[in-house]
Amino acid sequence: MTNKKWLYWFLQFIGWGAILSLGLLSEYLQSNKIEASTAIKAFVLLVVVVFTTHLYRVFLIQKKWLNRSISKVIPLVILGSLIVASILTFFKVGLSYAFSSEQLFNENFFPAIIGGIISYFILVLIWSIIYFGYHYFDKSRLQELKNLQLQSSQKESELINLKNQLNPHFMFNAMNSIRALVDDEPVLAKQSITQLSNLLRSTLQLGNKKLIPLAEEISIVKDYLALEKIRFEERLNIEIKVDEKFHQVLLPPLIIQTLVENAIKHGISKKALGGTVGLYISAIENHLSIEVHNDGEYIENKTPDMGIGLSNSQKRLQILYGEDASLNIENYNNKVVAKLNIPYQKYKKNYSV
Repeated sequence: MTNKKWLYWFLQFIGWGAILSLGLLSEYLQSNKIEASTAIKAFVLLVVVVFTTHLYRVFLIQKKWLNRSISKVIPLVILGSLIVASILTFFKVGLSYAFSSEQLFNENFFPAIIGGIISYFILVLIWSIIYFGYHYFDKSRLQELKNLQLQSSQKESELINLKNQLNPHFMFNAMNSIRALVDDEPVLAKQSITQLSNLLRSTLQLGNKKLIPLAEEISIVKDYLALEKIRFEERLNIEIKVDEKFHQVLLPPLIIQTLVENAIKHGISKKALGGTVGLYISAIENHLSIEVHNDGEYIENKTPDMGIGLSNSQKRLQILYGEDASLNIENYNNKVVAKLNIPYQKYKKNYSV
């Protein structure tokens, strides 16, 4: 950051200095000398131009012009360049008359103003194009880096989920449960096989997606819970409350499923009487609030594989949303509550990487 700051000031003085030096060069070529007053005016003007454009930069950063789309920022840049050009022109004209004996408002005043505004407008506009071009390029580069990090993190998340929820132990339990149903409840057995197939297919097809609709994630969660229900029977109670109006909200794939899996693995499975896994989804202002409840107690650092899952989910949220998303787990009223908040982003056709 410090290097960029020094580079910025260096380029400011060098760039504007080179442009203003053309006036000194023109005078030298005409009279073979440079008047001291001309050199002083050039130096004062250089300082004023550098700091005026710097204040313009501070203003556009505070107003977050860099976060706007190009179509919206173009008219703002044109207007800003015109205002800065007018300020610089009036200062230059006033400075010129301060070093001369001429009256300020004479026949040359308005032509000097018009010509100056046009000249400075072009220069400030070029300065703006260079500045915004650099930041848009840098922003594009950072976004590409984030996408690469997201892909890496998502692959890691998929591996963790495949290992934890679709490992041989889970498959063994699921197939045993289904086998026990074949003779007594063949319809339920067929349904369970379909759910297991859906779960496997859905998980394996998420490789090229960084966001999916909530409805798709809920479908995966329901298939997973249905299979676990066969194994735990009366020990597992399920409660899901989500309004259909949220079904097209986008979120990272398998992030709710990870929380549900943790709730069963580290909560229900460790209680002789079992308990309830609850999934509750609502909206808070412009965020989607997702809570997964289970009967049990969360002891930090005592469940290392759950820590890995949560850490990975938090990393993915950081890459996607920065500080605009959060994931926390806590004990509340004899329950373990995992709370996930993400920006409310509606479904778009192209949500694949």
